[in-house]
Amino acid sequence: MTDLIRDLILRWRDDPAGTYQSWFLWDERLKNFRSIRRGLQQVVTEITAGTFGVAYRGSSLETVVHSIAEQRQIFKGADHAFLWKPKLRIPDIYENPANQKAFGQLLDTCLCCNTDEHVVSAIHAIDARKIKGLGPAVANLLYFLHPTIMPPFNTAIVNGYNALTGSKMKLGRWEEYLAMRQGILKLNATYRSLLSNDLGAIGGLLFDLGSG
Repeated sequence: MTDLIRDLILRWRDDPAGTYQSWFLWDERLKNFRSIRRGLQQVVTEITAGTFGVAYRGSSLETVVHSIAEQRQIFKGADHAFLWKPKLRIPDIYENPANQKAFGQLLDTCLCCNTDEHVVSAIHAIDARKIKGLGPAVANLLYFLHPTIMPPFNTAIVNGYNALTGSKMKLGRWEEYLAMRQGILKLNATYRSLLSNDLGAIGGLLFDLGSG
């Protein structure tokens, strides 16, 4: 099985249409990390000052998420989880001040920390609040703060992980994301010579697998 996966990774790395060639090695990719970090700092500043507002449209968060969603195919649709859905009142970080501050605290902690323990602890803290509609899609924000700690997340990545490992991970729960993260870290360690410390590489592999 190890040899089969190794061959799969090698073929994927050489595929000009795959995310390794088209996104991971893209010259502009690293520049986006800096601009997205600055954007998230602005979100935290506004939430702390009470000037963020009560809407997604036109907010500093929309600007950041839009930048992520433009990151080639792998992050297409990243903004869906943050769009305000008034009939469902989700995600409940716009009209609920306490939830908005908790979200800001998550981002602030992850902007300042640099260890697995701090990031995972911050995730457990936000998960404990059970904020309606605010799930592991937030990991796409955290990936751009800690690419060696937090793998990106979307439906295709989950599907790819399940296809490769035979798991049955589901969407929507931080608990499932953190369990998948542990599996991704183990896979990445096993095939480190073909992948990268940056979890975007293995995220791209899983995305392409999950996309068929």
